[in-house]
Amino acid sequence: MTTATPARARALLQSTIASDPNDWCIARFSLLADQIRQAGQAIAPDFALTVQDYPAEADARAQLHTQLRQGHYGQVWLMAPDLDNGPEPDFFAALEAAVAAGTQLVIARDHTDLGSSLLALGGCLEPVTQTQTFKRTWPDLPSDSEYVNPGCPAIDTPCVVTGQNGGVQICRKRTGHPLLVFDTMIPGHLVLPAHPHEGVIRPITASQQVLLSSYSITSGREQITAILDEAPGRGAVLHHSTFHHFADFNLQVERGAPDFVIDPPSHQIDDSPALLNDQRAYVAAVVGYAMAS
Repeated sequence: MTTATPARARALLQSTIASDPNDWCIARFSLLADQIRQAGQAIAPDFALTVQDYPAEADARAQLHTQLRQGHYGQVWLMAPDLDNGPEPDFFAALEAAVAAGTQLVIARDHTDLGSSLLALGGCLEPVTQTQTFKRTWPDLPSDSEYVNPGCPAIDTPCVVTGQNGGVQICRKRTGHPLLVFDTMIPGHLVLPAHPHEGVIRPITASQQVLLSSYSITSGREQITAILDEAPGRGAVLHHSTFHHFADFNLQVERGAPDFVIDPPSHQIDDSPALLNDQRAYVAAVVGYAMAS
């Protein structure tokens, strides 16, 4: 008799777009996939990671939605680069059911209205629609722009400049939460990949706490990097201000980016690969925390 692998030993790394080699499809997060897989297998040798874009075929979509509803995955890492081309509504209903049943969720999108499909979330995930900020739903959005670059007219607020792609930012640990209890290069801080137009996230409920913050290099204002939402009776939701904390391009710029990315990259990480040690440790900590919950 074969014993089924428990959900805690299964993870999903999922994008909100169909496969497109000239977009931020899931293939552009291959290094993150390796990190999640290695961290999980260090805890449970039978740990299995599914890596996929949102399926184009109806049968594959239905299977994904069913797996989510049935609690098949202990953790879901959702990279959301869509812009009005995201999953069908049933995906979000299934994701709500998964988190309500205990699945841990990591969400990362980016600036302006990228990841706009997340606005379809409701139920236990309704706070996502306000914690992740969007230009189209923020009526009192500050008029000053953190990111002003005439060479990149498609980039608009809300967003913040933390550095160049391929470079790093120094984030401050804002809490002693167990998820952040690991050694880092700078005590009390975490070195993470930077991005010239990170998205903006903000805490809106009592169940949310800011884990990490950084600073805008244009205004000097504090930028929230990660928020953990641990409401009772459901899985935790970890918000990141950008998926560029995890993208291959930001970890190794030579891996390239879609052709619409025209910001000049940095070679800071390439010249000093140890700058990624904190990022690797952080991903491993998130995986381990989800598996232990």
